[in-house]
Amino acid sequence: MRPRRPHPSSPAEAGHASNGLEVVHVTPLKAPVKVDWHLPASKSHAIRWLLMGALSRSPTVIHGISGLGEDAQSMRRVLVQLGLRVEDADDAWRLQPPAMLRRPSSVLDLGNSGTALRLVAGAVSHLEGPVMLDGDDSLRRRGLGDLASVLEQRGVQLRVADAHAKLPVDLHGPWSDASEPVVLRRDRSSQPASAMLLASSLQSHDVQVRFEGPPRSSRHLALSASIAEACGWPGQISAEGMHLPCWDLHAPSEVRLPGDASMAAFALLWVRSTGGSVTLKRWPGQADALGCELLEGLAAKLGVAWSKDGALNPAEYESKPLSVDLCDANDLLPPLAALLALGPGGRIHGAPHAVHKESNRILSTIEVLGSFGLDAEATDVGVVVQGGQRPAAPERPVQASEDHRLMMTGMCLAASVGGAIVGPRLHRVADPGFLARLSETGLITEVRTVSP
Repeated sequence: MRPRRPHPSSPAEAGHASNGLEVVHVTPLKAPVKVDWHLPASKSHAIRWLLMGALSRSPTVIHGISGLGEDAQSMRRVLVQLGLRVEDADDAWRLQPPAMLRRPSSVLDLGNSGTALRLVAGAVSHLEGPVMLDGDDSLRRRGLGDLASVLEQRGVQLRVADAHAKLPVDLHGPWSDASEPVVLRRDRSSQPASAMLLASSLQSHDVQVRFEGPPRSSRHLALSASIAEACGWPGQISAEGMHLPCWDLHAPSEVRLPGDASMAAFALLWVRSTGGSVTLKRWPGQADALGCELLEGLAAKLGVAWSKDGALNPAEYESKPLSVDLCDANDLLPPLAALLALGPGGRIHGAPHAVHKESNRILSTIEVLGSFGLDAEATDVGVVVQGGQRPAAPERPVQASEDHRLMMTGMCLAASVGGAIVGPRLHRVADPGFLARLSETGLITEVRTVSP
């Protein structure tokens, strides 16, 4: 299969137009209208359930898909290439799995989704013959990560088509019959472990996995195990490793997606930045919040009153600086750092793995805050932020580093002081309704092309 380079990240998403930068220009908002802030469906749940539906021996229906962004759509599209049939229903997808996954006739383009890339790679590595995976420019810089080492340990051949990027990559399976344990690092991401676990029904023999390094994003791996168990997985997982036996996968006939708790951080930041109020909708239960339930406990200290009915209102923040561990919720780093700057200040730690996201989120967060005159310092494991700061209008376009969480953080800050944020469509990977929701508050935005 010859390498193909599908759309790099689209120029508009990356913020590059033919003659300049494409930005969202934001006019400061003086009196925001109170709105319902509906969280999108959790893409972490959706991407995993899509894979289980494709590997299942029986049909399943995924309910509650409203608000899913491009990452989940990329997973759906690629699985259709592998043989899954998907029928759109009312706020649901009806999945009809193939008898077995088929080798695709073209490149599998995962767009911006690192989760989808690694879970799909884990599955197609069991197929006979080559399969090529690719993505946008951001994903090409990230690649398979530690999953590449795992696949090579099992005899899968990997060939990178471009010496200057980590994608496209050609995977040539299937796995060998090696009996020795797989050694897998856990200190940078839980996604390789999730990829192995969720594709383990495709194995021809039992596999032992030994973990190395301190665990990161453990709640996401626990989610993978929980979803697999709901499909009949009989394996075991512990702090030391995993036992992955052969098994028959039978997904439930119906599942329902929760809201994405990580997106609630932007509702909190909106309230603190603009002084407006919102009513948060679709906040998930603790088991589905994937570490982001800490937002509910931190809200009052950050200066946001969070009522039982989901009403979020500005309040006085705590005077004592906070210390927040994001070991299992590093996606919160950009908006939480901004909340600390506007509130009590403090230290975010436990997030060295944030450097492996769409951008180096530690350094990129410092840059976005700095664009608004907010001081913060990077550490090896997070950031230190001075409290009681007030944002100022940025003097030049704010670089979001092709990262939707940085773009959304910048938008919430710009709502109070104005500004221009590079990458007007970045939010679509996770929360396509984000800008429309801000428009309902009265915020005026305009996509423009400006000089670099």
